[in-house]
Amino acid sequence: MLPLLLLAGPALAGDPCPIDLVFHEATPSWRDREADLAALRSRSWWLGVSYGSGSPVRVTAVAPDGPAGRAGLTRGDLLESVDGQPIADSTDVGRLLDAAARTVALGIRREGAEQTLTIERGAADPVFLGAVQALHGQDCRNARIDGLTDAQRAAVERGVFTPDRAFRCDDAHRALAPSPDGGDAEDGGFASGDVVVVRGGRRILWTMPGWATRCVDVAALDGDALTDEHLRELVEALAAPYVQDRHDNP
Repeated sequence: MLPLLLLAGPALAGDPCPIDLVFHEATPSWRDREADLAALRSRSWWLGVSYGSGSPVRVTAVAPDGPAGRAGLTRGDLLESVDGQPIADSTDVGRLLDAAARTVALGIRREGAEQTLTIERGAADPVFLGAVQALHGQDCRNARIDGLTDAQRAAVERGVFTPDRAFRCDDAHRALAPSPDGGDAEDGGFASGDVVVVRGGRRILWTMPGWATRCVDVAALDGDALTDEHLRELVEALAAPYVQDRHDNP
């Protein structure tokens, strides 16, 4: 079990909802990400696609280098089925993909014509994706995923690790703190609501630049231990100083 306390957001006057948390996944250049994920009991896959709510389900964005993009999915396509199972609305998409194998047959409609795309989904970090999903509908937290610029990735490798490539579990957030002059992502800067997740061989480091850092054993977030409750507890504990500051200084 995770030795973490679930911190409920205080119901204060002037509560500054929503509070945005932007998650970034960082893999150091010297680690084999695919091998790290293959060693886990937990499995998650990604398509590299965003879609709207309601019905019909329209694709709103496609990662050009992701599995769906390589298979030919484009923005504006309508999602109609997964492995032959019909999609009635956006809530069906995640449910059907969760039940599918790594290779899926995605039925789409493009300019009135039906077609089927066979997509080999890429391996995703189940902890990283799970944390974002676990926060959906929780209190007033808005969680979303964003990529890292080359400058931010370099900043993570400089700031999260010691010279012998061990995690800085106590002070990585200080090394990645937003710059006083308001440097942006192109300069390697991070914002106050950013959450950076870095997987190592034995531990996973979570840090909110400028606020807090937590290191968790890999086994504590794998298999049966990988639950929405554990992930919410971790994020709430990590983000507690930031959330309190937002309440105190809306």
